[in-house]
Amino acid sequence: MDELLNYLIVILMTTGVIFGGKALWDWKKNRTPRLDLKELEAERAQYLQENFDKAIADYNFLEEARENLSDRELSAQLKLMQRTAKNLLNHLEKNPERIALAYKFIDYYQDRAVKIVKQYQELEETHLSTDRVLELKARMKQTLAALDDAYQDQFEHILNDQIISADAELTVMEQQLNAEGISTKTIEVGKLDEYGNVRIDTDLLDRPIEREPQRKFFPQGMQKRRRGEVDASTPDLLPFPEEDRPQIVQTKLIQSALAIFLGSFGAHKFYQGKTFQGIIYFLLSWTTLPMWVSLVEGIRYLFMPVEDFYNQYIKKRDKTRDKRRR
Repeated sequence: MDELLNYLIVILMTTGVIFGGKALWDWKKNRTPRLDLKELEAERAQYLQENFDKAIADYNFLEEARENLSDRELSAQLKLMQRTAKNLLNHLEKNPERIALAYKFIDYYQDRAVKIVKQYQELEETHLSTDRVLELKARMKQTLAALDDAYQDQFEHILNDQIISADAELTVMEQQLNAEGISTKTIEVGKLDEYGNVRIDTDLLDRPIEREPQRKFFPQGMQKRRRGEVDASTPDLLPFPEEDRPQIVQTKLIQSALAIFLGSFGAHKFYQGKTFQGIIYFLLSWTTLPMWVSLVEGIRYLFMPVEDFYNQYIKKRDKTRDKRRR
């Protein structure tokens, strides 16, 4: 009896192992794969952040290099590139999910731009002017000029899905308007419609477009602009690009602080590049005269409009430097 019971137990265990193994095999074969999304999302977020930080670091390096370059032609070219890069990075900051689409801009184009600028700076430090060095520097400029177009192509590539969506929406809207009998064809100026009438008044083409100047409000008591200076009430007539305003404001604040706190020693004059006047201030520092004069100058710098400060100090200083280089 015991032997029969043992045989039954062995048979049941064997059957259980066989059917259990088959059930496990079928479950593994037919189960739906599931990813560990938490770890994946964390790794992806880290990857996107690292790429964005690298892009920002490269942008800041090029911006600092542009300000220190003595070659104005190359500096102007970098300024165009930086403007496109800044707009692209602002877009990526608002849409971080698109950072992965900008891999070529981050890891190749902007990275190569940094390397080219570093090599150009190294050549500048050698002060060599041989034919081979001049030819190499010219090729570097041409390459950077081509990179500007590459930046714009990358920006368009990143916006591709948005462009496609907008194009599809317009197509649907045009079809709807055409179905309702509303034409969406481009109307050529001066052309006659099917009734023989001019669709657009061609007389208006000879008239200049009247634009009301944008008003700019100043605090009470602020000094009015002198005649002959550029009127900054209209953005198109600003004496400097709008993106340069923060840097000019920073220069104005530094110059004002130097005049107020270290003006007795002529620090603000040395900062302006007026070495002779700075020496005079320093020699008379034992008296109280430079202190009072520089205090008035510092307050004047502080409350001077940014446009006036640029015209009176930065613009004149740049012209003086250009004359000395020539």
